[in-house]
Amino acid sequence: MLSRYRILDAILALREFTVGDLAGYSRARENTVRTVLGRDSRFVERIGTRADGRRGGQHILYRLRCDTEDELVGILRELDGIGANLPPHPQTQEDDPVMLSLISAENVLLHQLPQAPPAERADLVHLAIADYHSVQMLAGHDGTETAAHRRVVELLLRLAEVEQEALQRTPPGSTGQPDSMWRALGHDGAKKVEAIGHDLYDLLPSIPVLNDPSLLPDLIRRVANSCLGQAILRAGYPINARR
Repeated sequence: MLSRYRILDAILALREFTVGDLAGYSRARENTVRTVLGRDSRFVERIGTRADGRRGGQHILYRLRCDTEDELVGILRELDGIGANLPPHPQTQEDDPVMLSLISAENVLLHQLPQAPPAERADLVHLAIADYHSVQMLAGHDGTETAAHRRVVELLLRLAEVEQEALQRTPPGSTGQPDSMWRALGHDGAKKVEAIGHDLYDLLPSIPVLNDPSLLPDLIRRVANSCLGQAILRAGYPINARR
């Protein structure tokens, strides 16, 4: 809760910022900042990119949404009011660097990527891949929760990859039309889509037991709203349920 309070306070104070700006102001990890931005996305809007001259190139630039400022102030007052009476905060899954990286990658792939213009998609995918690679370096033994989140991120990365492949192969003027994008993938791409569909249905039973109740509807919505969503859902639908 303390990290969320500091990050929300930084949003209100800075008003226009990158993830790095919020991390520096709030003294929170960038992965934690991305998690808060994903879960409290109604308070911010993307307004472009900013180059800082350092390695990493362009950074997504956000600003506080004026129409939600009063709500944000109210939340900060509420958190400030209860914060003084909180007992010492025990470590949770979100204090775990592996879970932080997985949740950060999920937020990028579930919420930021679908809304991004085509020119920014590659940078966002690279950001999610970087989070996932950090998991690979940090991970030890996966518990049920961590293993399920890892599978979600892996599936979303594969979905982003095949979407990008379809977008690049689709003739100008027909982008966004599911039939055109499906045909543009060819045989190998179609096999990737089918595999995503099968793995999605294998994954679904493990998600409802997770601590995050929004993950299942967010994942289904992400797939269904994809330019290849119908093909993925059709390919993965259990054979015995089609009859």
